[in-house]
Amino acid sequence: MSDDQADFRQSLRGFLAKASPESEVRRLMEAPAGFDPAVWQRMAVELGLPGVAIPEAYGGQGFGGAELRLVVEELGRVLYGGPYFATVALGAELLLRLDDEQARADVLPRIADGSVRTAVSLRGDLRARAGEDGTWVVDGTATHVVDAEAATLLLVVAETVDGVDVLAVDPAEAGVTVQPSSVLDPTRRQAVVCFGSAPARRLGRPGQAAAVVARVRDQAMVALAAEQTGGAARALELMVEHALTREQFGRPVGGFQAIKHLCAERLLDVESMRSLVHAVDDTLDDDAFAVQARTVRSFCSEAYFRVTATAVQVHGGIGFTWEHPIGLYFKRAKSSELLFDGPATQREELIDHLLAAR
Repeated sequence: MSDDQADFRQSLRGFLAKASPESEVRRLMEAPAGFDPAVWQRMAVELGLPGVAIPEAYGGQGFGGAELRLVVEELGRVLYGGPYFATVALGAELLLRLDDEQARADVLPRIADGSVRTAVSLRGDLRARAGEDGTWVVDGTATHVVDAEAATLLLVVAETVDGVDVLAVDPAEAGVTVQPSSVLDPTRRQAVVCFGSAPARRLGRPGQAAAVVARVRDQAMVALAAEQTGGAARALELMVEHALTREQFGRPVGGFQAIKHLCAERLLDVESMRSLVHAVDDTLDDDAFAVQARTVRSFCSEAYFRVTATAVQVHGGIGFTWEHPIGLYFKRAKSSELLFDGPATQREELIDHLLAAR
C-alpha cells in the first residue's frame, strides 16, 4: 500500500468511526430507507467515495480497482448499510464498460456527486422489447436485487431479440414495484423488483451486454471479497479483545492454549484474505480475471464465515445474543457468502474456466 493509500484509509476509517458506529448501524437496520442520505452526501462531498473509481472526465477521482477495494474493505469493517456496493461496484462499473457515451456522460457525474444511486438486477427472468413508438419496455421479475429500495436508477439485465442487453429504468415509473425481501442480514437490504411493461432505455450496442455483465460481476465478486476481509479483520479484533479481558479461573481466557490456537488460526485466515485481495490484477483479460475472481471469492467467503463462527465460540454465551456486535458480523458473513452464489458454485465455475483454458 502506498503512502497516499494509507493516508486515505486512515481518513476514511476516522470518518466511518463517527458516521457509522454500531449504534447507528442498529438504528438504520430498522429505518425505512436502510441508510442515512445525509451521510451518503457527506461521503460524496467530503471524501469523494462514490466517484473513487470513476474517471476524472466524468467527475470522479480517477483511481482504480485497488482504491475501490480499499474503500469497501473499510465499509465492511463497520457493516455500513448504504447503497455503496450496488452503486459503485456494480452500477458505475457497468456504465463504464458499456459502449454508451451518452449514458456515461449523463449518469456517472451524478453517481460521483451522490445524487444518483443505482441497483443492478443480475438474477431473475426479465425480458425487454421495443414498443410501437420505438421506446423500450421491461417485463418480468428480478430477485435478490441489492439496495433496490434506495436506488434512484435501476440497471436491468434482460433478454431481447438481440441477445442480452442492459436497460435503464426509473424505479418511480409506472409498472415498477419494489418489494423488500426478508433477509438474514438486515444491514444489507435486498428486494424483489417486478416489471410490468415498465418504460426503459436500452444502453450500449444491441446484444453487447453478456460479456460486459460477466466481467462486471467478476469485479463485484472481488470487491465483495474485500468487504469480507474488512469484516473478518474487525471480527478478529473483537475476538482477541474479548480473549484478553474475559477471565475464567482467575486468568484471561486468551491464556488458555485452545483459545490461543483458535485466534492464531483465524489470524491466518484474515491475512490470507487480505493477501489474495491485494494481489488482484485488474489488467487481466476476461477469462484470466474470471479464474482470479472465483479463487478470491470462494476462499474469502468461507474464511469470513470461519472467523465470525469462531468469534461466536470464543465469546461464549454472549456471542449468540442479538445484542452483541459479533452477531451482526456473523449474519453479514453468511449472507455475503451466498450473494453471488456460494463457494461450491464458484469452484465449479472455476473448474470450467480452467478446463476451457487448456
